[in-house]
Amino acid sequence: MKNKVIRNAGTSVVVLASIMGASSASATGFTLGDAANYIILYEGNGGHHLAINNFGTTGIWTGNIGIDGTGTLAASGPGTINGDVNFAAGNTGQASVSNTGFTSGHGINYNVAAVHNDMVYLNGLSSSLGALGGTALSINTSSDQTVLASSGTLNGGNLLFNVTSVNSGNGENLIVKGDGSANVVMNVNTPGDAQFHGNILLQDLTGKFFGEAGYAGLSPDQVLFNLYGGAALVGGDKLDANDNGNAAHPANIIYGTFLDPNGAISFVNTRFVGHIFGGDSVDMQIVSGDTLTLPPPPSVPDAASTALLALLGLGGLVMFKKTVVA
Repeated sequence: MKNKVIRNAGTSVVVLASIMGASSASATGFTLGDAANYIILYEGNGGHHLAINNFGTTGIWTGNIGIDGTGTLAASGPGTINGDVNFAAGNTGQASVSNTGFTSGHGINYNVAAVHNDMVYLNGLSSSLGALGGTALSINTSSDQTVLASSGTLNGGNLLFNVTSVNSGNGENLIVKGDGSANVVMNVNTPGDAQFHGNILLQDLTGKFFGEAGYAGLSPDQVLFNLYGGAALVGGDKLDANDNGNAAHPANIIYGTFLDPNGAISFVNTRFVGHIFGGDSVDMQIVSGDTLTLPPPPSVPDAASTALLALLGLGGLVMFKKTVVA
C-alpha cells in the first residue's frame, strides 16, 4: 500500500484507523491455515492426475501446488512454477514434467504430510460451512451484479450466502463489496455444473477495487466459493471456470477461493488470483492458458503504527509527525 505522511495532525484514533485501512488479519470467520500457501490443492484420490499446461499470459504461476493421496502430476508447460509441487505420498515416479521449470529454490517434494492434513481440514471446512444457513442468492451477471457482503447471514463469524444458480459470461462482472471485517462464504449447490465464465471482482465500501491504491476491503483469501455437494470425494457439482483471461482481455480476472472436495474441477483460459482446492476422485484440469497467482498476504499495521494507535487511544488528541503504512 501507499505510504502517507501526517504532519502536525491533531487527530483521533478514528482517523488513524481509516488511514491504515481494513486488515483481514483481524477479520472474523473461517481460516485457511497452511492451505493459504497453495494455489492448488488436489485430492488425488484413486491415482488420478492433475494436468497443468500453457501457463497463460505471464508464463509463470506463483504459489505452491499440493497433491494428496495417490494422485499424479502431468505438467507439460510451457511455463514456470514460482513455488513447490508437494506430494503427500512418497516418490513412486508419479510426477511427469516436461517443458515446465521452477524458479530458484523450488521443485518437487515428496512425503509432505502437511498436504494431507490441509486436505482433511479443507474437506471438513466445506462440510461444516455447507450445513449453515445463509441469504439466498442467484448469480446472474448478464449485467454487472454487486453483492453487498453485509447482506449475508452472519453465522459462525462468516457472512453466508446460499447460491442456487450460477450464470456468468465472459466480460461480465460479479462484484463482492465489503470492508473485510468478516469473511464471505458463498455456499454453492446448483442443479448442474457451476460455470464461472465471468469476472469476480472485490470492491471496498469507498468504491475502490482490489489492487487499487488505498483499497480497504476483502482479500481473495476471505471470499470462499464452497461447492459442498456430494460426499466422500464423489457426487458433487463440477466447477468449470473460463473467464477468457488471455492477453487480448487484460481486464478479465477472478479473485477468490474455490473449494470443491466432491466435484470435478476444470480451469481453462482463466486469469486467477486465489486458491483452487478439491477435485473429486477424477482428473483435475488446469490447462490451456491459465494464469494463477497466490494472493498477497493480508496487510497488518507496523509496530510504529500500532504503538501510535495505543497512544492515541490513551491520550486522546496529540500532536505528531509520523509516517505510517497505509
